[in-house]
Amino acid sequence: MTDTFSTLTEKLARHPELQWEAGDGFVRVNAPVSGGFALELQHQGGEWTVFLGSGGWHQHFDDGADALEFIAWCYSGNVRVREVWRGTSLQKSVLETQVDGAWRQTSHTGYFLVPFWRKKTEVIMQNPDLLAPA
Repeated sequence: MTDTFSTLTEKLARHPELQWEAGDGFVRVNAPVSGGFALELQHQGGEWTVFLGSGGWHQHFDDGADALEFIAWCYSGNVRVREVWRGTSLQKSVLETQVDGAWRQTSHTGYFLVPFWRKKTEVIMQNPDLLAPA
């Protein structure tokens, strides 16, 4: 467990543009730019979970190395998170990937008990490519 968190914090330290915090069983990275998305890695019960955006979209990983590869991909410029809100309640969070110049839904997390009568808004968040050589 410690190795995964150590590896992540070492990589984050190489990017002074990223603001992050670490605690007992988690590392949270703030959105790097306006219009970007936050990311949080948690470890609990032998499982790694990555949360994106407002925390609605999440993915579970059995292996910390897989979670780290996914986190790096989130800073490739080819990933975005689209959140659908009803008033102040999150209705759906969608992970999208850019394929051949078009955005495609990769996966989503939805919530059933939302006030469907409230105004619907969408927020699209995308992190910049931090993997490209400087």
